Amino acid sequence: MRSASWARTAVVAAFSAGALALATGSAGAAADIPVTTGFGPSVYKKTHTRDGKVGVLDLRAGDSIIADCWDRGDNIDNRGNVWYHTLSERYTATTGQESFVEGWTYGAYIDGNQAFHEGTIPEC
Repeated sequence: MRSASWARTAVVAAFSAGALALATGSAGAAADIPVTTGFGPSVYKKTHTRDGKVGVLDLRAGDSIIADCWDRGDNIDNRGNVWYHTLSERYTATTGQESFVEGWTYGAYIDGNQAFHEGTIPEC
């Protein structure tokens, strides 16, 4: 009887810990944002091009990114200062592979800042 009670307590504790982990997770969900421009955007280490790229292939129209929020950074070619925090890159148009390299992509060069304007992802 004592062992059954201990097992039940352990199960309840495990479920409670799982619920707590879910409750403290990210408030916003990540979104798949397709590349709809012909700029060939890159993934950068920060929201400033001077900090360099993360070392993955440049994106092409037909590829997409998985992003969870946006922030402000460099204003390239006077197209705005919106950058998407990128969790992974899907090279659908080229290799068909997905790269899980985190970085920042310039919103204007991804989708003309559409995800930002529609509120698809929140501010970081």
